[in-house]
Amino acid sequence: MKKVFQAQLYLNILIAVIILINYHTVKDWIYLGILALAVVVSKNKRISQLINIVLIPMIFIDQVRNLSDILIQHFSQLTLLIFWIYAVGTIIVLIPVTIVEYGKIKKPIWRLIASVWMINFVIMFCYLLTLKNVNPDGFLVSLNKSGLVYALTILVYVYFAIKSWGYEFCFNLPTFKGKKMQLLSFILIFGIAIWISFFKVFSEFAQRWQELFWNWDFSLLNPTESALLKNAWSVFLYSIEAGIGEEATRYINLVLLLVIFKNKKWQINGAVLGSAILFALPHIGNAFGSELKQTPLATAFQVIDTFGFGCFAAALILYSGKLWPTMVIHALYDILAFSKTPLTQDSVGIFGGNTGQFIHVIISLVLWVSFAAFLLIKNRKLIKQNVQILTQVQKTDLTIS
Repeated sequence: MKKVFQAQLYLNILIAVIILINYHTVKDWIYLGILALAVVVSKNKRISQLINIVLIPMIFIDQVRNLSDILIQHFSQLTLLIFWIYAVGTIIVLIPVTIVEYGKIKKPIWRLIASVWMINFVIMFCYLLTLKNVNPDGFLVSLNKSGLVYALTILVYVYFAIKSWGYEFCFNLPTFKGKKMQLLSFILIFGIAIWISFFKVFSEFAQRWQELFWNWDFSLLNPTESALLKNAWSVFLYSIEAGIGEEATRYINLVLLLVIFKNKKWQINGAVLGSAILFALPHIGNAFGSELKQTPLATAFQVIDTFGFGCFAAALILYSGKLWPTMVIHALYDILAFSKTPLTQDSVGIFGGNTGQFIHVIISLVLWVSFAAFLLIKNRKLIKQNVQILTQVQKTDLTIS
């Protein structure tokens, strides 16, 4: 894999030259300089690793996008084909650098810092820079803007980073195999989480107390008439993107925090709270660079709400040993939230006004945190077993030679 990464550096120097011929920007000159520097200092392990971890991933991803834009500009009749090449290229472009350079990081705290950098700054920065020359096709434009490609990039990064550090990637650990009562308990917990998702959305604009818990008016939810996004494709793609990308991020943060707090009595609780904070804080960006165009107050409420859900989602991962349930719950909730029609924006329900919205957020916070506490306390033995599996270092089959 090391040879693949070295070849990738030389290939990207060639790509940088092609991009410079077309765009002549200062940024691309800087990219070319950094790539050349990475080749020159490759024998100096410390400097080379620093450059390859901090700067090279962003260049690799951004150049895939820039080159794809150039190709679409010159071969517009092949837009669909080029877009899918761009998507696949973006998803896999970071595999060599993840295995070769990120795999060398030994201390868990530095692994966490590197992952926060890779996901929240490198990949998410490039997510904001979508393809410029995509034809105005409903699905393709929505897919381009949704960030689903970058969510899959995050998932691939998490998989290879976790594996290169010797941990198990537990997308679906058979925790309940042969245990019917525990399986039924999991199904019940999963169902309650789905109900809470519906409750949270419908309670925002409920006019009567009956509409809080049942008697929901589904006519107020329609992805084709979303008050927040332009079309139904955007509703579904944005939601799936959040479910995959944010839950994969939670998984790697949770595993690394469990390792960092390994010898602490509060290891599990600390990892759950820490991962919830790391999940909540990036949502501050929705007040600035998001298509949702949220107000600062709405963003503050969202940060509080996502912290609560983050506690529950982390607890559910530890309890079930599975990543997919939180992905499904997260995506479903976002589909419901993004499907709200303009009628829901005008209505003043039980939780209308800023004070009402604050009360609603606090209720949501209490619900999710209480649910998380129940899972952590009631299933402590099972969770400890899963934590041991998640954090046990195994012989990795990934090689950097």
